[in-house]
Amino acid sequence: MMKLALCLEQTLGHRAHTRNLEQATCGMDGAEVVRVEYRERGRLPLPWTVRGSADACRVLRQRPPADITFFHTQSIGLFAGLATRGRKYAISIDATPVQMDAMGKSYSHQRQTAIVEAAKRSLYRRVLQQASLVVAWSAWARESLICDYGVSANHIEVIHPGASPAFFQISRSVPARRPTILFVGGDFERKGGPLLLQAWAALRDRADLVLVTSAQVDSAPGIRVVRDATPGSKALIDAYANADIFCLPTLGDCTSVAVEEAMAAGLPVVTTDVGSNRSTVSDGGSGLIVPPGSLEELGSALTELLDDPVVRRRMGDAARDAAGRDMNAETNAGRLLRLLESVA
Repeated sequence: MMKLALCLEQTLGHRAHTRNLEQATCGMDGAEVVRVEYRERGRLPLPWTVRGSADACRVLRQRPPADITFFHTQSIGLFAGLATRGRKYAISIDATPVQMDAMGKSYSHQRQTAIVEAAKRSLYRRVLQQASLVVAWSAWARESLICDYGVSANHIEVIHPGASPAFFQISRSVPARRPTILFVGGDFERKGGPLLLQAWAALRDRADLVLVTSAQVDSAPGIRVVRDATPGSKALIDAYANADIFCLPTLGDCTSVAVEEAMAAGLPVVTTDVGSNRSTVSDGGSGLIVPPGSLEELGSALTELLDDPVVRRRMGDAARDAAGRDMNAETNAGRLLRLLESVA
């Protein structure tokens, strides 16, 4: 029997991914899930990568070694060789460190000195190249693994985090009410929430707005704020089920799980050209992609979908079809487990 350890980072949107993997391994003999929670800096100003990787290493070395250990993401896998006692491991990423550096401003992420950055690049190259398998959440991340870190294409698999079956089970019908625009994002500022509020202000007579966020945003006529929607919760599923357009005008994102959930729910997506969005959403097919920070183009995209329910339905159908092919979390988790078994 294969012994598998899943070591999973608990930051940002990775909690939903953890939930999906836990469901996939429930009842599976020999599988153990290790959650690595985000820890604030202590007296030493160590970056999260070092703190997270040290935490993962400490916890894993307190347990009997697994045949293969799966790290998601690379932020907790920097010491993978030490943590696994030299045994096989796999690493899953939503973005490479180079890609994170490129959008660092949006994440309040600062580059270090040239010497530190060079050392970091060298260390990551070694960790990634020595992995038995590297899983990329998108074609965008895969390209950087090959070009920036020299990882062999033969050792990389693109597996989207995807959406749970509940999203695919949402039925869609032409509403007998005015349309609802849905936003889902805990980090309201980075996800473009304030920009959406500005765009919606010009459309408030034509559409309602639902904001699923933990941010302190006040409800108002035409705006409903949902704060109790945890990953996979009924409140979250209901928000997608009662929406007609999904809008995430994010200023910085690697791979948005919310976008994939919206596509699985059969919603046309309006989002920005950042991170993996363009490789996930087909511009003009399953949604509309606009430049980040552009109020004018965001408003135009929303107006186009509000003007034409036929286009909304066509794009929503295309989104669900694409999600069914590549973004089913249950299917993708099974594929991941089979791959891990094959390289163990």
